[in-house]
Amino acid sequence: MLLNAIAEVRGWEHYSHRDYDVIIEKLYGETKDKSLLVNFRMAEGLHANFYHNFMTKESFETHREAVMELIGKLKELLK
Repeated sequence: MLLNAIAEVRGWEHYSHRDYDVIIEKLYGETKDKSLLVNFRMAEGLHANFYHNFMTKESFETHREAVMELIGKLKELLK
């Protein structure tokens, strides 16, 4: 996962879901990019949907697009 790689490079813990929240908060603190926070929450929604299948097709697509944007931004932060 990209968050694990970013955290490893920066010497941050990355062993739990809480750690991922902390990583996103730290990255937001560095970049002031609100989309990191919002899109990470969208990713959490997709994760929940995997187990509970509650999203409409349209909602799923909106969440997927947000997650793809998040992935692109995290890749840039890893460089």
